[in-house]
Amino acid sequence: MNTLPVNYVELETIFHSLEKGGYRSISLSGAHNECGTSMTAYALAKRYQANGYRVLLADLNIHHPSLDTQLGIARQEWNAGGNNQTAIYAPSEAGTHFLSAPIANTASLSFRDPMLIRQSIDTWLETYDRVVMDTTPISTHNYRDIPTNLICAAADASLLMIKSEQTTQMVLQECCEKLSKANANLAGIVMNDVSFPSLADEMIRETERIPHYIPWVKQALQRAIRSSTLLNFRA
Repeated sequence: MNTLPVNYVELETIFHSLEKGGYRSISLSGAHNECGTSMTAYALAKRYQANGYRVLLADLNIHHPSLDTQLGIARQEWNAGGNNQTAIYAPSEAGTHFLSAPIANTASLSFRDPMLIRQSIDTWLETYDRVVMDTTPISTHNYRDIPTNLICAAADASLLMIKSEQTTQMVLQECCEKLSKANANLAGIVMNDVSFPSLADEMIRETERIPHYIPWVKQALQRAIRSSTLLNFRA
């Protein structure tokens, strides 16, 4: 799976901001497709794991699911309102556990009941320290989807993913208005600028040219680059 390293500067910023707020359940939604929502959700779950937390990463996008194909795990039938333990893939006792998107062409009525959604999250939090939820883009209008606004409203905090040079101001404003109307706690807006890498990203890419027989040089340089505030600064 393409993901961010757990010590990535931007990921650290997101992690510490959420920890400062004391949030235990976090939803991530894209303003539209290809905002990097699934990648960021996976990376955030792993960052929580690196901090010693037991984490559940739940895929709530039934039309463009990611966990089943990227991790090679099966999708099963499950509904909102319980812990759905039998549908959770647990590769180890500790660490991150995964709940792939339910098998369905249309979200069941249980996912349209705010109380049942909240009940599921509360039940998950009895077992896990942190719950990360990867949702359908908030700008989509499809009655078959699991309603993103209800998931975001039930979460302690929501992150909105946007993409540089693609997300328009109008779309961003509409998404923020939808989250506000749902009474979701919008904890932050995360910009995916993968198409416009920082100086640090470019320098790390160049370190891949270092001969394989001196890996310690590459590793030392990459650590120094990632830890540099100046090189990772984005205007």
